[in-house]
Parts: sequence; C-alpha cells; structure tokens
Amino acid sequence: MKGRKTVAGNAVRKKTENPAAVLRMISAGLRALEKATDPEEVLDIERKLESIEHMMRSTGLFKSEQVREANEGKIRARWKLGRMLAKIERAKHPGKGKLASSGFTSVLGKLGLTKQTAVAVQRVGALPPPKLESTLAHYRGTEDFVTYNELITAARPFWHQEKRKDKHKRIVRQAAKAKLAAPAKLGPFALIYLDPPWTFETHTPDMTHRMPDDHYPVMTDEEIIDIEFFGQTIEQLAQDDCAMFMWCTSSNLKRALAVMEGLGFEYKTHAVWDKEVIGLGLIFRNQHEVLLYGSRGAPPKPIELLSSVFRYRRGKHSAKPPEIRQAIERMYPDFTADNRVEIFARGEIEGWSVLGHEAAYKTAA
Repeated sequence: MKGRKTVAGNAVRKKTENPAAVLRMISAGLRALEKATDPEEVLDIERKLESIEHMMRSTGLFKSEQVREANEGKIRARWKLGRMLAKIERAKHPGKGKLASSGFTSVLGKLGLTKQTAVAVQRVGALPPPKLESTLAHYRGTEDFVTYNELITAARPFWHQEKRKDKHKRIVRQAAKAKLAAPAKLGPFALIYLDPPWTFETHTPDMTHRMPDDHYPVMTDEEIIDIEFFGQTIEQLAQDDCAMFMWCTSSNLKRALAVMEGLGFEYKTHAVWDKEVIGLGLIFRNQHEVLLYGSRGAPPKPIELLSSVFRYRRGKHSAKPPEIRQAIERMYPDFTADNRVEIFARGEIEGWSVLGHEAAYKTAA
C-alpha cells in the first residue's frame, strides 16, 4: 500500500504546474468516492486525496477553500471506510459475501491496516451523517482543517454508545439462550436482596465517563418497579411478611426510597459499604454505597446483629462483595433457596434463588 501512495503522489506532483488539473483530480476523486463499494477502493481514494491536500498546502498555489475540498474529501473517505469496516467485523455468517468470507483479519491484511488503525477508522465511521456534516461545516468558518484526531473526538460519544448497545445485546442474547422454562414454583420469598441496574444522568457532554450502562443494560425507576419474572413483579414475589435489602448509591438515595415504597416495602434503616478506594463524584468523591433495609408485614428479626458499616475493597464495576451476602445469611440463617432470592444477580449462588439477565433466570424450583 505504500507504493500505491507514492504513485498517487507522483501523479499529483506532475500536475502542480496546472492548478486546474489538480482541482479536476479532486472532483474526480469525490465522484469516485460516492460510487465506491469496496474498502480497498475507498482507501485508495482517501490516500490520493490526502496526497493532493499535502501538495496543495506545500506549494502555496491554492486558495484555502480549494485545499478544503481535498481535506473534506479525505475525511469523507475515512468516514465511509469506517462504516464499511464496522459491517465486515460484525458479519455473523462467514459464508455470505466475498469480504465477509475472507474474515476481518484477512481484509485488514489486504488493506495494509493494523488492527489499531482499523479500530480508529471504525470509530470515525460511528459518526451519524448529520454530525459528520455539522463537524465539517464548523471548520468551514475557520482557517483550520479537520484532522483525523478531531474527527475521532467528535465521534467519541457515538462509538461509545454503539459499544454499550453491543454489550447490552450480548448480555440479553446470552440470557435468552440460557433461559429456562418457568419453574413449577417461584416464591413467595421471605427475603429479597437486590442490586437494581439504576440509570443515571450523565454530567459530561460526551457521555463517556464510566456510565453504568457501559457495563450492563440499565432500567428506569418505573421499570424496576414493574419488571416481571415469569409473569410476577417483585412485589408479587414477596411474602406478606418479607425483609428487603436493596443497594443504591448516595446520589440516588431519594429515588431508591421511592422505588422501595413502589415495591410495597417500608424503609426502616440502612448500612453502608466502605469500598476502601476513593472514586469519582460531583460534591464528594464517593467511597461508599448504601444498603437499604425495608420490610412489609412482620418479618422475623435478625438472629445476629451486625455493624452498620461493611469494609471490603471494591472489585469489578458495581459488583458487591460476597461477604455482605454472607452477612445477610448469618442474620437470617434459617432461610434457604426456597424462600430467599437475589434479584439482578450476576450468576448462580449456592443457597439462593437468583433472577436477572446475568443469572439466566434460574431459581431453586
């Protein structure tokens, strides 16, 4: 591919004595770009336009707006190539289509691109067409030209959203694949332990700073209250006399109390988890999460009374220490999987019924 770029550069240099011919080359490249359907063709056009832009700048024979035509053409080619590569990488049926059958790695080899470069190109391709046009339009009113790095910055929130969507789809797909038929018996449960996938408002304009839905599908407060497992809401899964332990962050405490009430429980008290590692925040840098306790009816009192502060070093994003679940077991040692459930669990847990995408909806029954 290096040789091809040199040939393109030589062709451009031969025409420097005729600026009109250079402008015709740009127009021809833009027309070819509109019709191009092959990644190799698009990459070739991009490199030719890049060579033209470089020559135009170095000779000083061209107006800024003329150089801009080559610059924008190069950018459009990079964007189109990114969208093409994204489709190839996501192909699910290797036998369908010449490019898909050759494999993504093979395509990169053919193009002479490293995987790292291909990732950057695909990120550019995540820009929606209107955003691409507005980005180009922004620079037309300045003396500057769009660079690849600036295009990646503009695309960041969009490829970040695509990454989230793909991860969410994978979680749901895996859950559906492992989902079992409705159990013969599901509840009612005397003890409910849940860590809802809260949705949060972001305070960063690009929506890229450690959002919860980077890691798993999130839910609104109403969705948490209304969610059903095998046709039953959380409120319906609870016994008339039931204890509930529910996680929330310090910033959504008011919302969590409303959700607990919406689930049919009355807030009584709470404990905190000291993560031993300082995190992010708007007013305070968070180092703790809150474990609310609520009840309905008259559940039994705990056998063992524990400290209201748990200290365990944090692990994976949002994952709660298993020691806290074990502490709850000590508080209610007579409960078993038949009458205690963890909702939104991250996998199977011995001695518990579990419900949630990552738990594949498995129950004790």
